[in-house]
Amino acid sequence: MLESKNKKLFFIGLSWFGLILINPILEAKNFMELHKGTVKLIRNDESRILKKTGEEFLLLAGDRLQTGQNTNLSLYLKDKENTIKLFSNSFFKLEELAKEGNSVSLMTGKGNFKVKPIEDTKSEQVENDSISKTNKENKSVEKSKSKFSGQFEKLTKSKIIRRKKRFSIRTVSAVVGVRGTEFVVAPTDDSTKVLGLSGEVTLASPEVPNYEIPVLANQASHVNEGSGPSVPVTVTPAESEKIVSGEGSEGFNEVKFGPSELISTIQQRLQNDDETPQFQDEQDETGRFLEQLDRLEELESIVENAENTIYSTKQKILTLSVSFTNR
Repeated sequence: MLESKNKKLFFIGLSWFGLILINPILEAKNFMELHKGTVKLIRNDESRILKKTGEEFLLLAGDRLQTGQNTNLSLYLKDKENTIKLFSNSFFKLEELAKEGNSVSLMTGKGNFKVKPIEDTKSEQVENDSISKTNKENKSVEKSKSKFSGQFEKLTKSKIIRRKKRFSIRTVSAVVGVRGTEFVVAPTDDSTKVLGLSGEVTLASPEVPNYEIPVLANQASHVNEGSGPSVPVTVTPAESEKIVSGEGSEGFNEVKFGPSELISTIQQRLQNDDETPQFQDEQDETGRFLEQLDRLEELESIVENAENTIYSTKQKILTLSVSFTNR
């Protein structure tokens, strides 16, 4: 009896041990690999310093990572569908890890991102082609500063990009939307710089998140506190390579960013854009009403003339009839 009980306990313990081993494997869809340096993993207000290079650590939603000096690590999300490389003095947080998409925050430091493209529907592809055509027209904006005039008007045509994004990044000063691309994000206390390497990424200020501009491959843009995203400029291969391999925002120092507008200016224009169609509709409706009145007056005049003609004809017929009777 005792032996049977011990066997039962042994098998129960073995099954629990198996679950402990299997469970991390089943859930190991998001993990981190430290290549060099140190990183502090903060989870549920408890912190742990990780120093062992080459070892993989499971990541959960809400985890925060703070990298030390001379540090290099990789984050693999959704079974390596999305890869993020972090460097020294970075503060990173996994906001949300969902099937539909991931949401992360990068407060300081620099991150190199590679996100698997989302599958486009036919309608989305048509919209993408239209926006890409608009972007090609804006590629030469960095040739001379005088050519920047009027570019903001072109940008506003695609400022609200209502398309599904599988990945989003928040910084102190910007919101980065991703559908599938490679890019670099380098935030500081009051600015966020973005470089596109392939595909397309959108950049916006948290103060006007609906005002987005697309940043394509070999283009750079930034968002400063109190301003919207700057007009994208082309980056040379040498500058791009320096940004990708450098620490923090060092490589961006050589980039001459395009102009940007104040948040208040953007908000005013967006408000005007929202009001203009309604005002135009009211004008059109008023015009149609006045036109209808003019037509009504014309019809009344025609009817009146017709009635007068008919009355005059009747009078003549009556007079003729009376004259024949008298004879």
